[in-house]
Amino acid sequence: MSYFGTRRVSREELRHAAHAELVKACAKHIATLEGEDQAIAIEALKMYMSIKVGDTKRETILEGYDALLAEAGIQL
Repeated sequence: MSYFGTRRVSREELRHAAHAELVKACAKHIATLEGEDQAIAIEALKMYMSIKVGDTKRETILEGYDALLAEAGIQL
């Protein structure tokens, strides 16, 4: 494929993808926990990892976290 036919991915897109993979890994771990341990881990994940990025609202980021937690089988 030629240079002009390849899609260039921005650094921001790469960071977002990496962030999602980190949250998925955390969600897999959190899914193995139970009760209060799971609740504390979810709280820590949302509190410490859901930093505001650019003009994205924190609520939007938290909705994404909830979706990835649900994907890991965690019922909120």
